[in-house]
Amino acid sequence: MKNAHARWVIWSSLFVGLILYVAPLPLSWRWFRPELPLLVLFYWNLALPHRVGIFSAAVTGLTLDIINGSAVGALGFGAVISTLFILLNYQRLRQFDTLLQSVAMGLLVGLALIIERWLHGFLGMTGAGLGFIYSLPATILFWPLVRNSLRGLRRYYEVE
Repeated sequence: MKNAHARWVIWSSLFVGLILYVAPLPLSWRWFRPELPLLVLFYWNLALPHRVGIFSAAVTGLTLDIINGSAVGALGFGAVISTLFILLNYQRLRQFDTLLQSVAMGLLVGLALIIERWLHGFLGMTGAGLGFIYSLPATILFWPLVRNSLRGLRRYYEVE
């Protein structure tokens, strides 16, 4: 069954990433939650740059802004900038080994979060300092799991 235009696989994986992002955790662990929706978005940007791009990043970022209850558009802008970097360098990023790719994805998630905090500061919204950086180690550790899972899903459904 060749289903090269299986957009539902891409959007459902983003939806599952959002569901896992809002899964309840103890209050003391909330800063260490990996940024799964951004990792899923970045995987699809790397795997299918001609199908998943700026619009998907904006929708994912706006959805995360609504979930977090923050200024609408702040994380969306950060996700768009990070996605733009991926789209401009996807061929190079694909060639990285797992460790280097994990660090690169962590840096791109960090870029998106720093842009979000910068925009919050610009709007006069006070934040929790550098607490948002605590999620980056977990995000880096989760990248190989996300990448391998979504690669298997993409190959199973033959998404091109």
